[in-house]
Order: sequence, then structure tokens, then C-alpha cells
Amino acid sequence: MSETGPSDDERPTVTVVFLAFDRRDELRLSLTRTLEDLAYDPDQLDVVVVDNASTDGTAEMLASEFPEVRVVRRLWNSGVSGWNDGFAIASGDYVLALDDDCHLPPDGLRQAVAEAGRHRADLVSFGVRSSKECHRFDLHEYITGLLGFWGCAVLIRRDALERTGGYDPEIFVWGNEVDFMIRFFDRGYRHLHLPEVVAVHAKRSGKWPGPPAPFPETAYRSNKSNLAYTVARHLRPRHAAGALLALLIDSVLDGHRLHRVAYRGFLDAIRGFRHGLRHRQPVQAHVSWAYRHNFESFASPWWLSRRPSVMVGDTIARRGISPDRRHEWRAKRPRFYPEGRGVLELRASGVFRRPAPALQPASPAEVGERPHQ
Repeated sequence: MSETGPSDDERPTVTVVFLAFDRRDELRLSLTRTLEDLAYDPDQLDVVVVDNASTDGTAEMLASEFPEVRVVRRLWNSGVSGWNDGFAIASGDYVLALDDDCHLPPDGLRQAVAEAGRHRADLVSFGVRSSKECHRFDLHEYITGLLGFWGCAVLIRRDALERTGGYDPEIFVWGNEVDFMIRFFDRGYRHLHLPEVVAVHAKRSGKWPGPPAPFPETAYRSNKSNLAYTVARHLRPRHAAGALLALLIDSVLDGHRLHRVAYRGFLDAIRGFRHGLRHRQPVQAHVSWAYRHNFESFASPWWLSRRPSVMVGDTIARRGISPDRRHEWRAKRPRFYPEGRGVLELRASGVFRRPAPALQPASPAEVGERPHQ
């Protein structure tokens, strides 16, 4: 190995897995950026596309324009667990999972692989920005910290991916990253967040100039259901009960302060929790504790709310509502919410890595993997 890092011959191999559904033109751009612009030896890089039953000509475009890409064609859209079909045939030392409308900057993969080796990380997450505006999602919108990641782009060591079992087929979309990371940490793996590598995602934020976007009812309600499913499935009983209560109260508060549609998240959370109880697979106590007390969505609202004295003072003085304490709450947890780059591994004395489950395919309804002829 040279002083500047591994040579091309020493560099780990990577399989890039795209999950595609009815975004043919965006996928074309993402594949072009990946195959032509990434500063990574082509002999150590291969690309798989899982076509999640697209109906917009995605399959025909892949066959005619990207014959070197391996394609898995699904018979129906299975949501995010469709990635598992690509994970199952990945041959690289690492797997880079990308949305069909997302790609890394030219030097991003090389830097991520090098830093993963340097920090002995099993998963590397990135900063994310929109291709349509100068906006950085991870700094201004949903802040996952090191207990989650933005699922549009993530690099995972293949061994760790196989042992965690991939994405849960019970979750169609939204919240799947949290479920995955709970299992990931339960097996003693390490997460590196690398915000200086910024993935480009073809998505606009709610801050885009123009008329305000409608309340995202589908995403909001799916998140409530899937997060409740996750806590019921994985957290210890006391932690699961507290996290569910937090999700329920948050739905009521959001219905009052944001949009009445959020009230429906209350019943969605209850349904999701009941579903999770039917799939119980509890994790180790220290992992369960860490998520209950440090993952913002599972935190009790009174941990994050304004102090009573502040609320009374605002009311008496007729001032506007002061912000809650989310920033202050996160600032007290730099291990989980670092300002920049961070590494997290949840360990307890005597922790062992559990036997590996098989990757869980989304469903048996699929056409086998094949390269284009």
C-alpha cells in the first residue's frame, strides 16, 4: 500500500445496486454519472439495476443503452426491499446502494472506500444535496444522526449486508433505514458518516420557492406506521412502549401545529405496532436503550419541548412561539449527532455477533438476474 492509499490493484471491489421504478430518464443520468465519471477502476466496479416493475420503458432503455449493466426485472413493485434482489447477486467487497435518481460525485466512491478501511467501518453514509437547488437535505430537514442514514445513497460492506439480512420486506417504503440500522448495530457493526462526500439526489426540498407544498400525507403516515412496527419488532418491552407513546403524542401535536391529516398517524402507529408484535425479533438491551433514548423520533416529546417557564413567559408577553429544544437535545448527544464526520458502534461487554440470517427477497415473483446479451 502506498502512502496515499491503496493502489488500484489493492482497492476493494464494489457492486453498485440501483433500485429503479418509473424514472427512466433519471436512471439514465445516474448510470451515466456512475459508469463514466466515477474515479474508480472499472475492473473493480460492476453495476446492477433492480427494475421494480417499471412501466415507462426503463427495461428497454437499459437493454439498448447500458448492455454492460446486469438487470434484475421484478414482476411487481416490492418497494425498498427490491434492493435485496440486487444485494443477493452482488459480488463486490462493498455494495453501494443508490436510488435511481441519485449518484455520487466523481471522487466520492474512492474516498468512501478508503475512509471505510481507515475507520474499520461497515457502513458509510453521505451528505445529500438536491440536483435541482443548492440545498443540503441532511443539514436542514430530517436529521437522522448516526442511528440512521439517508437511504438514497449508502455504502455497505457486503459481509455486513448479508449478515443483517437486507431490508425488511414488511416495510414498503420510508423508515426502512431505521429498522436496518437497529439490526446492524445489534450485530456489532460500525457506521461512519462522511458528510464531505455529498450524494446528488434529484429531489426538491420543501424550501423550494413557489407555492407551499401540500402536507405529505402518504409519507407522514407511512413513517408513523413503519417506525411503530420497528419499535414493536426490535425494542425491549419498556423501550418499545415509551417509543410508541412518543410517536402517538407526536401525531397529536403535529395534527395541532402542522395539519389535521397528521392526526391519522395516531391510528397508523397503533396498526404498525400491532404488526411489529407479530414479527418480534428483539435486539440486545444496550441497542434498544440507545434508540429509545437517543433517536429523535423515539424521544418523549417532553424531552424536546420548551420549558414550562418559557411557554408561560411567551403567553404572558404575547410573544411568538419559541422553538423547541431539539437542537439543544441533539447538542447534548454529540456521539449520536456529530457536527461533521462521526463514527458510531454500539458495544456492550460480552457482545457477540449473532448468526447471519439469509437475505430476505421481497417476494418469489421475479425474473432471474441476467446480463443483457
